Amino acid sequence: MNYESTAVALSEAISDDVESFIQSIADELLGYFARRVVPHEDAADCLSETLLVLWQRSDRLPAEHGDRRAWSYGIAHRVLAAQRRNGLRQLSLATRLREELQFRPLASESDDDEAITALASLSARDRELVTLVVWEELTIAQAATALGIKAEAARARYSRARRSLRLRLSAPV
Repeated sequence: MNYESTAVALSEAISDDVESFIQSIADELLGYFARRVVPHEDAADCLSETLLVLWQRSDRLPAEHGDRRAWSYGIAHRVLAAQRRNGLRQLSLATRLREELQFRPLASESDDDEAITALASLSARDRELVTLVVWEELTIAQAATALGIKAEAARARYSRARRSLRLRLSAPV
C-alpha cells in the first residue's frame, strides 16, 4: 500500500466516523432547536446550518463522544445566537420576533406549567444553562463548554439557578 492509498483510506475512515457522529446527534440537535426557535419550522434550518459547520470543522472534532456532544452543542448555541441576531436586524419584524423568541411553555399540565413558569423567571443565560443540563442531558462542564464559559462559573450559576427554582416551586400559590 502506498502513501496515497493510505491517505485515502484514512480520509474515508475519518469521514465515516464524522458522518456516523453527525447522524447520531442530528435528532438531539433538532430537539434543541425545536425547544428554542419560533417559528418551530426554523429549527430545521438551524439544524442544517449546524450540521454544515460540524462537517466543515470536522478536523477539530474532539475524540471523546461526550466532548463531541458538548462541542456540537456549542456550535448549535452559536448558530442559535446568530439566527436570533439576524432576526432582530429585520426592523419591520422586530416586535413580532421579540415576542416569538421569548421562552414558550411546552406543556399544559399545572405542575409542568408551574415548573415552566419558574424556569422562565430565570435570566436567559441561567435558563439556557439549566435546559442544557436537564433537557439535553449535558454535564455542567459540557454545558459550560457549549456556552463558552468556565466550568466553575457554570457550576456556580447552575447552583444559584437551582436554588431559585426550588424557592419558586416551594412558594405557596
